[in-house]
Amino acid sequence: MRFAAAGFICVDYYTNLGGRCYPTGNGVDVLYNLMSMRDDIEGAVISAVGDDEYGKLLRDSFEERGIDISRLETVEGASTASFGMLLNGRDRVHAFPNKGVMDGYRFSDDAVRYAAGFDCVHVDYQSELCTRLPEIASEGAMIFFDFTKIRGNDPRAENIYPYLKAGLGSFEEDGEELRSFLRHGCERGAKIMIGTMGEKGSVAFDGERFYECGIVETEHLENTVGAGDSYFAGFISALLDGKSVPECMMSGAARASKVVSHFEPYF
Repeated sequence: MRFAAAGFICVDYYTNLGGRCYPTGNGVDVLYNLMSMRDDIEGAVISAVGDDEYGKLLRDSFEERGIDISRLETVEGASTASFGMLLNGRDRVHAFPNKGVMDGYRFSDDAVRYAAGFDCVHVDYQSELCTRLPEIASEGAMIFFDFTKIRGNDPRAENIYPYLKAGLGSFEEDGEELRSFLRHGCERGAKIMIGTMGEKGSVAFDGERFYECGIVETEHLENTVGAGDSYFAGFISALLDGKSVPECMMSGAARASKVVSHFEPYF
């Protein structure tokens, strides 16, 4: 199963922890988790980095995991996207954003054609690939989309829903805002829409009915950043195996429970 993470990538770093840092981005986190869960995933990252130390860190990390970086562009003189993180108890706060090369980056036609050849492609709202989903889906790729910070009234979303196998958004709680978002996405063409609510669990909609799922408790909470991406990876993994929506949700909850016990948003 060929799975591409296409879109925004960056490095999260902690200045108060001796410069501790790790590669991340919604698609990267999903891909890393999937590759940890399954032996049949051939991964690729389609994005861009600068020719700095963080760019080298990302490229080296991807290569160490056997990920295809043939469409990972290195832009000379540019900085790699990075986020300075602050600790807030066990929560992490993105405090110092530097979008670097990702700010306004446009993917080449070749990169888009390459993405279209994969079985599955994860895309996020932060990249201009939002507007190129018809091309990516043209050869039958299953598209998984992260809607973090996008809601149903955002005009960008209207041209995204028709191409989705599944879309995921983050909410504070269950309610009309969440359910309207999920319902609207499926009415516009998405096969499955999911809303996660942290420790309150998740809700999914498949165009016919809503499903609810609680969390799987963890004995040790280390880092909540990446919980949504790891949930999505667990959901996708079960979906690829033909599992039902409730089974996919439980798979997502189980994966998230394991990941939040680690510092990095994957293991």
